[in-house]
Amino acid sequence: MILKMENYKYPTREEWLEVSRTFPEMGTFGFSNVKEIGLLLEGEKTAKEVFQLQNLYHWDSVLSTKVWNLRQSYVITLVNFNRGIAQTDQDFKSELKVINLRQFEFYFETTMYYLISARDIIYQIVNLAFIQIRLQEREVTLNKILKNIQDVHLGDLIKSSSIILKDVNELRNSMAHRFPKTANDFRSEISEDGRRYSSFKRKAIDYDKRIENLTTGIEHLHLFYSEIKVELSKQFSLENG
Repeated sequence: MILKMENYKYPTREEWLEVSRTFPEMGTFGFSNVKEIGLLLEGEKTAKEVFQLQNLYHWDSVLSTKVWNLRQSYVITLVNFNRGIAQTDQDFKSELKVINLRQFEFYFETTMYYLISARDIIYQIVNLAFIQIRLQEREVTLNKILKNIQDVHLGDLIKSSSIILKDVNELRNSMAHRFPKTANDFRSEISEDGRRYSSFKRKAIDYDKRIENLTTGIEHLHLFYSEIKVELSKQFSLENG
């Protein structure tokens, strides 16, 4: 089957609005762009404080971009799913359903990337905002944050978020680093000594389950974002706090 480019359709205005309304309100936390030279020369803030505020603003801008991209890919994923994707032998005779499937698969994986990436940017902001001896950017991981954060309540929020996002994180990692859970796995295995050979069949995660993972993942990301924003507002003056 030849998939003609003219049959790849961007979401209509109606399709876009219908799905985008289901995306929760997220964006920046609201850090201001500080006038660093003025603050340093006038002595209003220490160099450490200026560094913290200036870096928080820039990480917040990165988060805004990630959330925007997450929203776009989420909408296109669901629009193509709602249009009808090829799943049965009969469906694969329909060019439009095959196109919808190809679009769905591409944007689903893209959306999962941005979802976990947005979470990781929030970890970077937590590191700058709440950890006294901040971790280097390359060192920021869940385990190191939990080890270094002193606020018990905040630590519990972060730990809870990691638990509820575990399935999404594992699904995303399988697509990025391992044999994807979105593909049928019919690989064989052999023991290290070469004596035992075995094979098994693991079916790919079905499409309804993928949508469930995606939508609940975004809900949980929004919950984490909202909880961290409350904690940030206790310590910083946020523009949209």
